[in-house]
Amino acid sequence: MIQQDKIEHWAFGFVLTLFALIDTSFIFLGLIFAIGKETYDHFYGKGWDNRDILATCMGVLCALGFLMFTL
Repeated sequence: MIQQDKIEHWAFGFVLTLFALIDTSFIFLGLIFAIGKETYDHFYGKGWDNRDILATCMGVLCALGFLMFTL
């Protein structure tokens, strides 16, 4: 079973990348979030988790695929 945390990371990556529909400069927003969130967790939270970054990046890739086939 997939952890709720990973689903949330996937969803944030997906939604933040869809902001590229508004302005193409937002295309990297999901990736920036992934690195920023894990950096924050490294210093102030539960620690760095590569699986969180992977889950966010999977959401980004799904959104990019969606954007490529709908635009």
